[in-house]
This record gives sequence, C-alpha cells and structure tokens, in this order.
Amino acid sequence: MILETERLILRNWRESDVDCYMALAHDIGYNCFSPPGAYLVHDAEGARRQIRRRMALFEQRQMAKFPIFLRDTGEFIGTCGLEPAEVEGQSEIELGYRLCLKYWGSGYATEAATAVLRYGFGDLNLRKIVAFTVQQNRASVKILQKLGFRYEREFLHAGLPHRLYEMTRARFAK
Repeated sequence: MILETERLILRNWRESDVDCYMALAHDIGYNCFSPPGAYLVHDAEGARRQIRRRMALFEQRQMAKFPIFLRDTGEFIGTCGLEPAEVEGQSEIELGYRLCLKYWGSGYATEAATAVLRYGFGDLNLRKIVAFTVQQNRASVKILQKLGFRYEREFLHAGLPHRLYEMTRARFAK
C-alpha cells in the first residue's frame, strides 16, 4: 500500500526499515510528547519487533502508522497513520502523526494526515476518526484544527490529560 502526496510517500513498513525505526526511536522530536520510553528501542532486534507489530496490524486491519518519506530525496521523516485506540473504554480509530524534529514546521504532518484521512474515509470506509494530544503540543492542536477536526473533550490517556478531537466522514468530505 502506498499513499502519495505532492511532497511525500507513505507506505507499509518493511523489515528492511530497521534504520528508519532506530532513527525515529531516538529522535527528540518524535518522542517529546510521548509517554517516556513508549517508542524507544535499544537495538535492531527491538526495532524489527516493532516493525513486525506494525506490519501485522496492516495485514489484519489495513491500517498502521506508516513510515513517511520525502518524495524528492527518499529521506525518512516520521510516521503517520491510523491505529485502533481505546478512549475511556470505547474502541476508536485514531489518527496519529509524529515527525523527526528537523522536519517540524514544514507542513508535512498536515499533508500526510490529509492523505491518511482520505484513505481512512475512502478505502477503509470509516465513519469516524479520532485524534488526541496533550494541550501543551500546540503544533499538533493547530494541525488538527487545520484538518477540520472538532474538539470533543478532555480525557486521561497514559496518565496524562489529553484533548480529544473527532472527524466524521461527512465533515471531511466538505
């Protein structure tokens, strides 16, 4: 599966993407708003386990947090995609995006998320997609607003207060 935008390529994970996963696992931009150690791997085998987990999710549900590459250079810049998530006991499909720090502020997260939303509402025929972030992550809040997500409420996730946003297929189609 490949999603393409004007500047980006999002595709399935491959076992050969170990270096990409290791790069993001140790990038401060990728991890600064994550629960401590959530994405950290210490070696190539740990990266392979995480990649296999993401590959299995795609096989089962046709969704994952896909690696993002710059179209012009092939450089790996982060991840964006859909995954099942539990929000206050409710099963949801979550949009998530995380970029390595040096790619922040270039519009890549919004561009990748738009392609993923198209995929989710089109190919997967989802009716609703949620996203959440800590309120301190102002850049993420701004991206969600720009994409047209509607703020729903505050809730606790991973022991921290988060802001929950929602996008419906009808709202995205407008």
